[in-house]
Amino acid sequence: MVPAFESLFGPAGFAVRGMSSGEDALAFIRQGAPAALVTELVLGGTGMDGLTLLRQARRERAALPVVICTDTPSASAIVQAVRAGADDVCVKHRDSATHLRNTLRRAMRRRAHQQESERLLREIAGLNDRFLETMVDLERENSALLARMTGEAAAEAGFRVLVVDDDISIVAVLEALLRSQSGVDVQGVTTGREAREALGQSVYDLVLTDVQLGDDDGVALAAWIHEHRPTTAVALMTGYATLDSAVAAIREGVVGYLQKPFHDLDEVLGKVLEVRDALETERRKAAWFRAYQAKNADFFARYRLLKNKLKTLERETP
Repeated sequence: MVPAFESLFGPAGFAVRGMSSGEDALAFIRQGAPAALVTELVLGGTGMDGLTLLRQARRERAALPVVICTDTPSASAIVQAVRAGADDVCVKHRDSATHLRNTLRRAMRRRAHQQESERLLREIAGLNDRFLETMVDLERENSALLARMTGEAAAEAGFRVLVVDDDISIVAVLEALLRSQSGVDVQGVTTGREAREALGQSVYDLVLTDVQLGDDDGVALAAWIHEHRPTTAVALMTGYATLDSAVAAIREGVVGYLQKPFHDLDEVLGKVLEVRDALETERRKAAWFRAYQAKNADFFARYRLLKNKLKTLERETP
């Protein structure tokens, strides 16, 4: 049968190596040489048959494409061959030469796709491990960042407040109150125009503004800040808040109201420190996310590439 296989597959571009027994074929397979195995179900002599060769070949090289040929097909023989790991079964003297060659090509492509899929899945698993390790590292860094952003370190980071009120005595009281807090840098102005100029020249974390200004409106100022300084928080001070003004303020991103006159300066200070704590939290989140993106940029690019390759293999798998 070997010469028949050589005449069948040789002209189609296959380099055929014939073996006289299953034992010889298995020894050749153990050398890692063949790209595929085509064997008859029943082999001559007293040695191993085709199914035994198939099972042994699978143990030696699990991804080796194997096609079984037989001239006495039966349902039980075909089931045994498939269970043993055959990629396909061809019937001699009935299947055409073209069919046999195409069957072998399909088996080789299928095994090649399977190997590549397994390799890609292993690489994805490795990327997942790397991702988890990176997440652990980032969590440690985040904890360290949290420690740096609290206590004295938070004070060193600085928290800038702009107070806007047309009553200079209110400005003076709030400046003195806020400057009593370590790490708080405060500036006071008395008009909306001065507030816009200050915001145009420096960055502030919080603007504390009266609703009724001599030349301006606090809600309008909040809208301007929201547009031009979106990272700056705004809190309004008023002695006569209305529902309409509250709704308008919320729409402009105002973080809260302080009722005037101030009966409890601790309440004012508490609101300012609340905004500072929220800002520090957002800073930590932003820093963590930047580190997350930077550390995982290569991971995500590689992961998308591997996923696309897997999709391509799924489409192309015969």
